[in-house]
Amino acid sequence: MLKISFGALTIAGVLALGFAGFRGAKTELPHVEWFNDMAHQPKEQPQHKSTFFSDGRSARQPVDGTVPIGFNLKGRYFQTEGNNLVSGHGGFANQPDYFNTGRMGDVYGDGIPEVLAKRGAELLSRGQERYDISCAICHGKAGQGNGPVKAFGLMTIRAVTDEPLRAQPDGQIFNTITHGKSTMGAYGPVIAVEDRWAIVAYVRVLQKVAEGKLAAAAAETKPAEAKK
Repeated sequence: MLKISFGALTIAGVLALGFAGFRGAKTELPHVEWFNDMAHQPKEQPQHKSTFFSDGRSARQPVDGTVPIGFNLKGRYFQTEGNNLVSGHGGFANQPDYFNTGRMGDVYGDGIPEVLAKRGAELLSRGQERYDISCAICHGKAGQGNGPVKAFGLMTIRAVTDEPLRAQPDGQIFNTITHGKSTMGAYGPVIAVEDRWAIVAYVRVLQKVAEGKLAAAAAETKPAEAKK
């Protein structure tokens, strides 16, 4: 009985396989798919015609204002003079200089790049805006490490006003914003270079406020220099 059952099952399997056909087999008859085949998904293919949309195209136009990653959108970022992506000053350029890395050779530099430092209060205002958008949710409005995220149990958030961070050179803070550290993710792909420096400048203000030295922070525009 067992042999008969096994034989019947084998024959049924062979018949089912022969009826369904092998992948790649040529036939003029419609294919039989017991389950939806990933090779025949009910979707529109890019760069193909479509009878579903009135313009005949399957690819949809991007939403107004959409910008590809890595492009500058004039007016959206704090810009320096010239074409930032060409000159390497701003946007999302990736040049091996202090402006784009925060490093001078093998050490971190200290000081805001001169092209930005000369913007003075405008730079700090931009830094506060960008800090409140991207940083305050974790580090808090005053930089005390008590942002809304901490209420959800993330206890490793550091206050940017702590002494170890006050002792870090500007280039190191810029590098941390760019590449992230510990539980902090990298913001380099989403925050423009000049905006990262603006945040660094504003963090220094928060540190000075914590020390009661706000006037000194607003007036300080030291040139960038290497710091070991």
